[in-house]
Amino acid sequence: MSTMLTSTPTARTLILGVGSPLMGDDAVGVLVAEALQARSDLPPGVDVIDGGTEGFGLIPVIEAYSRVIIVDAAQVGLPPGSIRRFTWGDIRVTANEHSLSLHQGGLNDALALAEVLGCLPAELIFYGVQPEQVAWDAPLSEAVSRALPALIEGVLGELNGIAAG
Repeated sequence: MSTMLTSTPTARTLILGVGSPLMGDDAVGVLVAEALQARSDLPPGVDVIDGGTEGFGLIPVIEAYSRVIIVDAAQVGLPPGSIRRFTWGDIRVTANEHSLSLHQGGLNDALALAEVLGCLPAELIFYGVQPEQVAWDAPLSEAVSRALPALIEGVLGELNGIAAG
């Protein structure tokens, strides 16, 4: 984690970018978080956090929010750079059968535990981006780099009540 994980008590929406900036396309969630943290036009009540590669450590962070939007590299079975939007219901079903996030040992398990503990946010949205290359010290692929603007716009659309497909 490169950013301290804290929440603002008045914020209702959390945008949580997860991943490792040292692992090629796995950096996509962190890059989205950094891009949104640099903006000054986010609506009030929105926090943006770089969740790094935390798993269970994210539970106390997400439980403070009513809506959480997670952005991460994910095996979505589409060409590299493709973006898929999931709800918690979609992830919960998929997580039992396949790995969704590249942090399956952490993020998926953490969300499942948060649900069991009753601290899962009321609304959980997941933006997964199909990686092309995830390797130590690899650069961001061209496909995922090209997807970044659309991904950021999709997340911003969520804040304005416009869900991307």
